[in-house]
Amino acid sequence: MLSGTLEQMMKFFYRRIALITALYLTIIFGIFALQFTRGNTFSFTIGALSVSGSTETDEKGVEKPALPLHLGAWGLDFFLDEHHSLMAYTSGNNGVPVQVESWSRQDDGFSLVFARGIRLVFSTEKRGDIDVLSLSAEIPSSFQRVAIPFRFARSARLEKHESLTLVRSGKKLYSFPSAPLAQGDSSAVRYLPLSRSSPTVYYQTWLPAKGISITELAALPGASHQARARSVERFAASALSSFRSTLLLPNLSEAVVASYVAEMGRIGMYRTAIESVPASFTSGQSRTWLTNTFFNSLERTWAGMISREREERVALSRKLTEGNPAIFEFPSLFTYLVDRGSAVLLPDVVRVASALEIASISPVQAAGILEIILDARDMQSPHAVALEALSESAERRIISSFALVQDRLYMSKNGSLVDSLDTLRVATVLSRWGASDPKKEQWAGMSNLLVTSLLTHLGEDGSLPVSLALSPETGERRESIAVSEGGFIDPGRLYPHVVTGDTWYPHALSLSSVLGPGSWAWTSAKSVTVAKRSGDVLAITVGFPQGETHYMVIRGIKPFYRIQLYGMDFRTDPRFESYNSSGYRYNEDTETLFLKMRHKVEMEDIVIYLGAPAPAEPSVEEASSAPVEGVVEPATSPVQPSGL
Repeated sequence: MLSGTLEQMMKFFYRRIALITALYLTIIFGIFALQFTRGNTFSFTIGALSVSGSTETDEKGVEKPALPLHLGAWGLDFFLDEHHSLMAYTSGNNGVPVQVESWSRQDDGFSLVFARGIRLVFSTEKRGDIDVLSLSAEIPSSFQRVAIPFRFARSARLEKHESLTLVRSGKKLYSFPSAPLAQGDSSAVRYLPLSRSSPTVYYQTWLPAKGISITELAALPGASHQARARSVERFAASALSSFRSTLLLPNLSEAVVASYVAEMGRIGMYRTAIESVPASFTSGQSRTWLTNTFFNSLERTWAGMISREREERVALSRKLTEGNPAIFEFPSLFTYLVDRGSAVLLPDVVRVASALEIASISPVQAAGILEIILDARDMQSPHAVALEALSESAERRIISSFALVQDRLYMSKNGSLVDSLDTLRVATVLSRWGASDPKKEQWAGMSNLLVTSLLTHLGEDGSLPVSLALSPETGERRESIAVSEGGFIDPGRLYPHVVTGDTWYPHALSLSSVLGPGSWAWTSAKSVTVAKRSGDVLAITVGFPQGETHYMVIRGIKPFYRIQLYGMDFRTDPRFESYNSSGYRYNEDTETLFLKMRHKVEMEDIVIYLGAPAPAEPSVEEASSAPVEGVVEPATSPVQPSGL
């Protein structure tokens, strides 16, 4: 009896264990089933931004965000979970937690949409040698600021540098320039604030300040515009004296003649200059396009320009293919490619620039990048935005090349040698850079200081050493600088680099903004403006001293049927340059207009009627005498308008 009872109890016990085990297995299976049927985890990267989280599907089949969510880059981990939410603060500093409602992935970032109309956007980018994480907020008027929780990754640590707390991630240091970190426990949860008045915060590579302060440089006496003007005038006077003494020498340099005529024109003695240049030079066959704006022979000399342009474009294309940073040493590269009809290469320019390690390029190449940015802005090019990200790195590379010697500023590629032409090239770009934005004004001061410092080494004939040698560095300053053994640059070559902005010196002028890519002028005119009138009519207004003659080439002029000078019709003539009047010649194959202009007034107009004239309505008599269909009439030449 006892054994039977015991046997029943054991059966009941085992049955209960089996039932409980089955229940737990069902619960566990249900949890797993629920997780895998209603949730979806994800993990991906967008640039340097890593994103991980999950979603869940409600009873209606709608997918919604599920926590936790993590967004990380360069040692930072922004996160949301059950215990840490985005906090939104009212004007009374009352904070309320705000739940995330949705998120979305873009090509360049990740967006979070919260309740109450709040949105956060994360994105990363590389600006030269700087990594940048940007976090932007859209905050409704009911709140003053929001704060998102973050902490540091296990691989990151905090480091103190003077008054700054920085984040060490890998080999780089990072900081919040506009929201400095406080020293503390690196494992603690912190909150990053974003306000309606300042809705974007950057977290970026921190680089220690090197070299000298641009604020200090701009305050030096030689950095003023007046000091530069005095130095340039001193050079121009010395150069002009040198030019006059060499005019009668055999083998007269064309660069000297171009600079001489330009300087004489600048001081109001253009006609004297034209008359004093020897006939042996003006009629010589060795003269090129450089002086054809003064002395004619436009079509003959322009063949050399076309040949050089072809070689330049081939070389530029090759360097772009190779990713060669020397491409950025080419003056006005962006404008050149647009004006020469090679705008197809612009994406390659952006590609090569974006891939550069800015710290390793030369200061001239860094200045070339700034010049490209300026030209892209002026032409309102869509490439400007992509290039803007490189400006800060390019600025820093230029500053790192500076050396101070007794309150004079020099630029060196390698820390020991100063190249004069490179210095003048960079100074020209920095003048434009400083004028482009009131916040950049100090860069114009540095440009002035580079020029005034370099011109203290002028010779009596207006020449400059090819290069100067810097003494070894002592702190942030050098003790001395001396002429190297590279020889001297004559004032004829120097003139266009020192007397910048002088319209008298023959120069290329972009017309692409009105006439489209492939349009530019070669001129010495004070000004050239183009306007489009109704009916495909171009009005080109050219400024030059009244009573004087100049020559000009315009590329990118579409075929036309009529052209007017002085309000009168002119016709083309291959001998137009030999007449004592204005005239023109047009090459339809290359869309090139060669012009000779004798200015009756300072501002002369050229009116061009593009295309073909509209056909006139035939009269009754003409209609009745029309040829019978199938009968071929003899060809006749079109009547050309009379010219002067």
